[in-house]
Amino acid sequence: MSKLLKNSKFRIALLTIAVLLAIACYLIYKSGSTTLIDKEAYMGFRTMIEETGGPEGEGINSQRQLMDMIEKWADDNGIEYKEDKSGNIIFNKPAVKRKKNVSPTLVAVSMNYETAYDNARILASAAAIAQSDLESGRRIVVFANDEQGLSEGYKRLNKKYLTSKTKAIYLDKGSSTYLSTGSFQQRCSSLTVPAAREENSFDTAVTIRISGLKSGIIGPGISKQPDPFSALSTLLTRLKSKSVECRLAEVSIGSNGNMYPVSLEVTVVLNSYNLSSFTGYIDKRIKAWEKAYGENLEDLVYEYEVDDSEDALPETVYTAEATDKLTGVLYTIKSGAYKYSASDAIPEGKEEGDIYGINCLTAIETDDDSITIKMITQGYDDTYTDRITTDNKAASELYECKYKITGTVPAFSNDRDSLSRTFINTYKEVNKSAAVDPELAQETDNFFTPCSYLAGINEKADIIHIRTKSSEAARIANTILCYLKAKGNTTIF
Repeated sequence: MSKLLKNSKFRIALLTIAVLLAIACYLIYKSGSTTLIDKEAYMGFRTMIEETGGPEGEGINSQRQLMDMIEKWADDNGIEYKEDKSGNIIFNKPAVKRKKNVSPTLVAVSMNYETAYDNARILASAAAIAQSDLESGRRIVVFANDEQGLSEGYKRLNKKYLTSKTKAIYLDKGSSTYLSTGSFQQRCSSLTVPAAREENSFDTAVTIRISGLKSGIIGPGISKQPDPFSALSTLLTRLKSKSVECRLAEVSIGSNGNMYPVSLEVTVVLNSYNLSSFTGYIDKRIKAWEKAYGENLEDLVYEYEVDDSEDALPETVYTAEATDKLTGVLYTIKSGAYKYSASDAIPEGKEEGDIYGINCLTAIETDDDSITIKMITQGYDDTYTDRITTDNKAASELYECKYKITGTVPAFSNDRDSLSRTFINTYKEVNKSAAVDPELAQETDNFFTPCSYLAGINEKADIIHIRTKSSEAARIANTILCYLKAKGNTTIF
C-alpha cells in the first residue's frame, strides 16, 4: 500500500511537472511570438481606403475627406488621436509602466489624398501599428499632412514628438523593400523670361489642352511621367523648326505644388496658310500620347480647338522675341533624371547608370511682361545638385533670362547605427522562417524624402527610412511591432 501510494505521488509529481513545463513552453512561445500584426485591423483600414478611392468608389477628392475618413476610423475603434494645426493626425500612446525608460518610437507616413489609393497598404500599416494593444515604450504614429507634396506636416511637427532619444521610422511605398539612412537634397528655383506683349496681327488661333493627368511625388520614375512642359516644348519647337511665323498668346500649366504638373492649356496664333501643317502635327502628338499613356490614364484628354473668328482672336500676344526665348529655354531645360557616368567620382554603394539627380519643371506663372518657370532640383550632394542648377542657369543666361535659387532643403544623412542595426536584426529574426529573404537590403535613396525635415526638427534623433513594396507592407508593419515589443525586454524572440 505504501509502495502504491509512493508511486501515485510520483506520477502526480511527474504530471504536475509536465503541466508546468507545458505552461512554461506556451508562455515562452507566447512571449516569443513574431506575428503581432492584427491582420483584420490592417485589412479593414486598407479596404476602407481602396474601396473609397478605387475605380468603383466615389473617390477621395480632398485632403479634408481623407482626414475625416482616418479620424472616423479612429473614433469607431476607440483610438485616441490629435489633429494639430498643421493638419497632422497624431496617435500618441504613452509607455507602459515597465517600459517608462525605453526610448520613444515615432512612425511617420505621408497623408496625401491624391496618392492615398496607391499607398493604401502603407497607410494601413501605420494604422495597424497605431491600433495595436502591444505593451511598449512610448509609441507615436503620425499621419503627416503632405498635400501636394509640400510636406507642411513634417515641417511643422511639434518638437515634443521628436526628442534626442526618439527612434523615428519614415515609411513609404516603392518598387523594392529596403532600409535607408540617406536621401537627396532639394532646391527650388525659378527662371523668368522677359515677355512683353503686342497687338495680335494673325488671323487664326489654335488652343491645345491636355488634362486627366495623374500627379505624383517627384522621384526616380520621372521619365515615365506624362509631362505638360515637354508637350509644350515639342509644339513650340515644331513651329520654330518649320520657320512658321507665330506668337504665343496664352499659356497655363496645372501646377500641383511640389508634385508633377497635371495639365496644359496653350494658345498659339498663326496665319491660316500654316494651319493644316500644324494641326496635322498635333494629331500625331495626340496619337503618340494615347499610345504611351492612354492605357493607364482613362481620363486622359489631349485635344485642340481652332478659332478664326475675328471676335474670338486674342487682342494681344507675346512678342516674337518672348516666344522664341520661351521656346529655347524649354528645349534646353528638361524634366528628367541624371545618371552617373564612368568619369564621375561615384559614391560608395552606387554605380555607373544610377541616378544622382532629378530636375522637374513644376509651374508657369505669367503676366504682361514676364513668364516665370518654377522647378525643383534634387541631388545626391552639393556637387551633383550644382551640376544640374548650373546647367539651368547657363540655359537661362543663353536666352537672357533671370535664374534664381528660391529655397534649399539639405540632404538627409544619419550616421548613427543603433536603430538601423537593431531593425535589420529584428527583420531577420522575424522573417527567417518566411518565404522571403530575411536579409533587409540597405540602400541610399536616389530622391528627396521628408526625413530631411524630421532631421531638421531634432538633429540628434535616430531616423531611418523604410521603403517597402506594397505586397510587403504588412510584413514591415509586423516587423515594426516586433521591434517595439523587443525594446526593453531581456529576451528578444
